[in-house]
Amino acid sequence: MFVFHCEFTLDKDYFRECFDQSLPYSNVSKPKYALVAFLFALGCVAIYGLDNAYLGNFLILLAVLECIAHYYRRPWWVARQMVTRASGSKITLDINEQGVTATNPYKSYQIPWSEVNEIAETELGVVLVRAGTNQYISKKALSDEALQYILSKKNSHD
Repeated sequence: MFVFHCEFTLDKDYFRECFDQSLPYSNVSKPKYALVAFLFALGCVAIYGLDNAYLGNFLILLAVLECIAHYYRRPWWVARQMVTRASGSKITLDINEQGVTATNPYKSYQIPWSEVNEIAETELGVVLVRAGTNQYISKKALSDEALQYILSKKNSHD
């Protein structure tokens, strides 16, 4: 029976690593070109077709805001994580035959292996991809044996 137990701290460096390594498996990884083009086009129609500069400028500014939000998505996400109660807290991570359990003083979650759709190894960790949300685990927190165990679960999903 495999059991792995470790602890690590949720700090700024961990959040940055988590964002960077999880991004390819996220739905926010690509800019919303269609939305930006649509808002810009509607803004031009409002300005020149409807002769409504206020509405047109508002729509164009929404398109610009969408571009800015995409460009600054990493620092914005990290900043939001840093102001949560969990920031700076110690995470207890348990990996066993049932799944992965993570606990901190404010929240606890369990991911059964049956809910994991894909296990993606990244340069610095592993991403447990499942419906609705992904979970990143840094290799810094894992022993070689625990990493190999997780990756063996990947093979059982293929």
